[in-house]
Amino acid sequence: MSALIIDVRTPAEFAARHVQGALNLSFEDPTFVSQVRALPKDQEYIVYCNAGGRAGRSARQMRQLGFLDVTALGILQASAASGSPIVYHD
Repeated sequence: MSALIIDVRTPAEFAARHVQGALNLSFEDPTFVSQVRALPKDQEYIVYCNAGGRAGRSARQMRQLGFLDVTALGILQASAASGSPIVYHD
């Protein structure tokens, strides 16, 4: 099973550029926790933002909810770790 990639930036940031195949669950969205709770806990996750700050906070929250395999990265590192390219939009 390969890692599920989660972009925790805003929808506008996601629309501008994101790692191909990433799911956008904005950390700033009030429904973030309920969206995360709906995910399988036995999955491997790569969580990213621009530089890693929001990703780190998101990963901590996910671990508190019982997720065991969560890695927090910046967008460039997430692209490299997953082997998926960054998709850019104008």
